[in-house]
Amino acid sequence: MKSTRIGDAPKFSPVKGALMELIGDGERMTFIRITSQPGVTFPNHSHHHEQIGTCIEGKGILSCGEIELEVKPGHSWVVSPNEIHKFVTGDELTIIYESWSPPREDYRELAKMI
Repeated sequence: MKSTRIGDAPKFSPVKGALMELIGDGERMTFIRITSQPGVTFPNHSHHHEQIGTCIEGKGILSCGEIELEVKPGHSWVVSPNEIHKFVTGDELTIIYESWSPPREDYRELAKMI
């Protein structure tokens, strides 16, 4: 069994104004807490991972193709592998939990776990 605590987990910043904490990293998935300042943009991108997320605090717009989801606390979503998507935070601090399968090797490297 592996264990960590929020605040003690390896951290990295994929875009200016956003902090990711790698709070769970297993053989088949990665689990991250994202804290974003207001107005942060995670630009259009895709990856071969399935991605599942839930907004805990704050708000934003998740765009996947022609679909735009107004994200608020309690909203969850699934982004399919290779689907182009982006996220823009609203006007307040936003906290999201997301998981990816298979594990995000790039995030392990950014968090200096490799």
